[in-house]
Amino acid sequence: MGYRTSLKLPFIEQAPNNQGLYFSLYNKALAEIGCTLTVVRAPKKRILKMLAEGQVDFYPGLGYNPEREQYLHFLKNGLVSNTVIISHQDSPDISQLSDMEGKTLLMAIGANTLGIELFNIAIRNAYDITISSVIKLLEQKRVDYYIYNEDAMRYHLKVNPNKNIKIHLCCFDSQPMHLGFSKRSKYASAHKNDDFNSTIVASTNNLIEHLNKDTKAYQFKQVLHQMLLSSETEVLRKQYF
Repeated sequence: MGYRTSLKLPFIEQAPNNQGLYFSLYNKALAEIGCTLTVVRAPKKRILKMLAEGQVDFYPGLGYNPEREQYLHFLKNGLVSNTVIISHQDSPDISQLSDMEGKTLLMAIGANTLGIELFNIAIRNAYDITISSVIKLLEQKRVDYYIYNEDAMRYHLKVNPNKNIKIHLCCFDSQPMHLGFSKRSKYASAHKNDDFNSTIVASTNNLIEHLNKDTKAYQFKQVLHQMLLSSETEVLRKQYF
């Protein structure tokens, strides 16, 4: 498993500490198929390159886009991803992405742009920035917005209360969380998805390929699904939230 160096509590600690929900979930699932979890930490852009080259096998939580599908299989991990926008408390409420036009959005290099590029929103890139650093920049009003996982954000504010930060429940629907599994991994091979529809938008519900059933990657996917159905995933989640 490859992941950026910065923490995202309670999913993963700051490198070199790899403990958290991701490790507990994937370590358990991989043990079920006779595999051992090893974690590689590096800047996200480098990890994505390693995934494209098959040097690491998967990224634990990753948003879909067509470019990434060129080198990754997207597998549901049993968790739910709620994405929110955070800002200084003084910022007006946001109901749509266009409300951020003319402002500055902070984004980690390698992050999914989520359609932001379609609007007149200035993007300031940063390497593997921590949420504590993001909050400091928002408090100083050096940037206006940041997009983050809602569970991780609420966890941070529970442990580190801050009245200067506002959470905007906009502008993204709840989605099943996916891991990105390298198409060049020795543990993955695939076949063409006969149900793929090239006339509609590509998405995790309309993938070009499906994993072959005789691969470790497919077995990994199935175990994660069974853990979801048996509530094992939720039991693990409650240990951290």
